Amino acid sequence: MRERCKACAVLFRTALCFLLLACMPLPAAWAATAAGPELLEDVSIFEDTTAAMPLEAIVALPKSDRGGFVPATKARLNPGFSRSAWWVRLTLVNHDNVERPIVLALHDARVDRADFYSPRSGRWTLDAVFPITGIDANQAPPRYPMLNVTLHPGEKIPVIVRVTSRKTLQLEPMAFAQEAWQAKEIRAALWNFGFLGGLLALAWSALLIGFFSRNSAFYLLAGLTLSTALFEASIRGYTRAYLWPHAPEWSARSEILFVYLAIALFIAFILKIARGEKVRMPVQVIYLAILCLECIGMIGAAFGDLLVFTRFCLQLSVALGILNICIALLFSKRGTPTGRLLLVTVCFALFNLLIRTVEGLDALPSALSWLKSDIYPNPVIAIIGLATHLVVLAAWINHVGRQRTEARQRLEHWQLTEQDRLRDEVAKRTVALNEALGQAQTSMQQKIETLGYVSHDLRAPLSTINGYAKLLLDSATQSQAKLIQSIDRSIRYQLTLIDELLEYTKAELQPLGVSPSPVDLPDLLDDIAGYAIALCAQQNNQFIYRPLTPLPKTLEIDGIRLQQVLLNLLSNASKFTRSGVVTLTIKAHKQADGYRIGLEVADTGIGIDVTKKTDIFGAYQQVQAINGGTGLGLFIAQRIVKAMSGELLVSSKPGVGTSFAFEITAPALGHALIDVDDLPHPTQPRTEPARSRTPTLKPPAQDLDELAQFARNGRLTDVEDWISRFANVPGYASFLDEVQKCVDALDFAAIEALLGSTQDQVDLTSVDLDRILT
Repeated sequence: MRERCKACAVLFRTALCFLLLACMPLPAAWAATAAGPELLEDVSIFEDTTAAMPLEAIVALPKSDRGGFVPATKARLNPGFSRSAWWVRLTLVNHDNVERPIVLALHDARVDRADFYSPRSGRWTLDAVFPITGIDANQAPPRYPMLNVTLHPGEKIPVIVRVTSRKTLQLEPMAFAQEAWQAKEIRAALWNFGFLGGLLALAWSALLIGFFSRNSAFYLLAGLTLSTALFEASIRGYTRAYLWPHAPEWSARSEILFVYLAIALFIAFILKIARGEKVRMPVQVIYLAILCLECIGMIGAAFGDLLVFTRFCLQLSVALGILNICIALLFSKRGTPTGRLLLVTVCFALFNLLIRTVEGLDALPSALSWLKSDIYPNPVIAIIGLATHLVVLAAWINHVGRQRTEARQRLEHWQLTEQDRLRDEVAKRTVALNEALGQAQTSMQQKIETLGYVSHDLRAPLSTINGYAKLLLDSATQSQAKLIQSIDRSIRYQLTLIDELLEYTKAELQPLGVSPSPVDLPDLLDDIAGYAIALCAQQNNQFIYRPLTPLPKTLEIDGIRLQQVLLNLLSNASKFTRSGVVTLTIKAHKQADGYRIGLEVADTGIGIDVTKKTDIFGAYQQVQAINGGTGLGLFIAQRIVKAMSGELLVSSKPGVGTSFAFEITAPALGHALIDVDDLPHPTQPRTEPARSRTPTLKPPAQDLDELAQFARNGRLTDVEDWISRFANVPGYASFLDEVQKCVDALDFAAIEALLGSTQDQVDLTSVDLDRILT
């Protein structure tokens, strides 16, 4: 508040200084204007309504009230708007005893053209033209129409002046001694410099305030003040003389253009205040209509008939003034926040306009005689106008500052209230989150315990299978022993995975660890291919193992993790492919630090629409729900490949097939390479010729439903107990063998399909161990 008061005080002091300057007595040298002998005689005027009469016809006109020159009066010398050409006839006289330079001037810069004629050698000659063309660049052009002559003692010279203008005119001629004219011009320049400089300073101040306060209303004020300054400079002739001296047409039109622009900015300023204050303007449509008319007027003043649009500007300004008075009174009566400010603005503007009008009519009362001046336009009136601008700007600054203070107080109150509300909301959310966290931890603990139970249930049948395999190994032939050893390796691999499953679950699906060690790559791939053959046989698929390049013998790599990735991919490929082809492709490229191994598992199965299924590598994401699937296979494979500094990529098309590929880098131990032809190639298992089909007996439907329930839930131990329960029942052997084969392959979906089949089953009788193993 203190800073705003200081700013207002500075502005008011500036306005007071201008007013005091207007009232100060002037130096005697500057006051010597036309005092002394009269320099003008026989001033008369004639209106040429055609604006086309030649000089010879004007010279021949008599001094008569009918069709000739008439004595000049103040009313006749102020004709207002007119399309006529006005001729002023006068006589310059030197009553002094010495030769004297004399300046004849028309104190009105709004004329379009002025021609000065005087008799030379018995003929009337054109002595001066306004505006001057072809003037020296170093010489300042005159602001007003003027004629410089030098008169001898007692000499008289008749002069005829022709004037045309498309704006209001003041044709009163004035004659000055040369030194008096120069003193008068210097004095006018000082006054005008103070006035125009003050307007420009106001525009700059409003622009700076608008920039720092980010209030666009101050930008409008800056534009309004700048337009006013250019208008005041135009009517004083400065724009014609200094800004565009070689463009007389633009000089004539610029004055009206600046008036239109200033009024348009003033209307925009009022609308901006109303919008910012959220005040409903009762006649906003009228303001918008006047604003549109102002824009039309600017276009017309620039390119149309200047006289028409000058009159239109005056009428539109009067209508806007009346509208502003009504709106200001209405807002003040309503108690609108900006009503008082708008009323003050309108009152000062009307006061300024009233003083200008009274001074132009020469009707100032004696109490206001100090407002009179021999300088045109009256600088005292102009300074009062500048003071009104200062007052309005100060009032607006004070209003905006008060608004900001109130807004800051409301903001602080809102912040305190919002902080309390947020504090309560955070407390409630914290309690809710703690409860949700507790539930999540309980749920996670239950899942971990469930996985522990599942792992324990899986260990028991695998350990039993491993024991039976070791018993068979004692009495097996050499070829059978090789197959039983493959079974043993598979069991031990599955047991290792079960152990890691628990650790993996407890670590909450964190990246799996990789422990590189020397691995015989061809043997590892041969074992994986053997597993793949067994997996593909379940869905009648063909497995192809395709090495593309020679492979290094030994690599420093985590063989178990690599086997886990490939078996997951091969399992998925065989699971979603029926009577198709599953291919494992491998290639190796030498690098400086080892080999880059590229592996690809492709199938001709159902395929995946990767455009719709973008998160196939997410945990528990299943491409197609099947019995026994958890959705962790691709997730685990991707995490292992990333741990090996690779990236698992997928390429698939629905109905065509899917391909998963990745590359890993591993150092080689030694330089041994195994050629493609020397690599082991696993063979497809031989199948027994089909026996004659005989009807197969099955247990009762109730027992079959129980088996289907066990298979659907993946309860391996219960399935084996169910098989043992009917092992000694005659006639069930063939059906139980089929179920046992599905159990051996851990294919619970096949058990459900077997139970739901209506066809006769193949009668597999008990055969000896050699036929089973082969």
